[in-house]
Amino acid sequence: MNIRWTLILAVIALSLLGWFYSLNQADSGLAGLIKKEESPEYIGQTMKTVVYSPTGEKQYVATAVKVEYYDNDGHTDFQTPLVYLFDIQNEKTQQTESWKLSADKAKLTKDNMLYLDGNVLAESLLPLSKLQRIETESAVVNLTTQDITSDKQVKINGLNFTSTGLKLTGNLQQQVATLKEQVKTHYEISKENSPQ
Repeated sequence: MNIRWTLILAVIALSLLGWFYSLNQADSGLAGLIKKEESPEYIGQTMKTVVYSPTGEKQYVATAVKVEYYDNDGHTDFQTPLVYLFDIQNEKTQQTESWKLSADKAKLTKDNMLYLDGNVLAESLLPLSKLQRIETESAVVNLTTQDITSDKQVKINGLNFTSTGLKLTGNLQQQVATLKEQVKTHYEISKENSPQ
């Protein structure tokens, strides 16, 4: 009789152990479904975002191959971004795209600071802009004021000149750029302006 009770208790104990093990397995499966704090809130593919100023004017349009938004600090990561800035001084006239920004990746913070990284290129879309093109490896652009800075080697092209330097501060809207440290500039003199 003791052997029979021992067998019954052993079967019950094994069943309880099996049930307990299956509960732990289900919990680990659910843990994989819970979002980790450092994970993005959402991920989007091939997205386009249009941002307007408080007065209703277009401020910028951003497109990217991949977008990840992080709710913990409110920043957004972009893969292969293209950002089109609009002329912010002529609000009463028809808005036109004034600059195109591109890079390998970018980070946009909730205070409208855009951190561009890898093959950064800022191209003026206005044909008569004094400042035509900026090339560097990383840059920061304030999307509200259109201020731009870079602590990497920079090459800028303007109307009839090319300059390189190790640091840049400027404003895209005002078409102004100041290079610092080891600055080299080459001017092109057009035939129309040269003496005959």
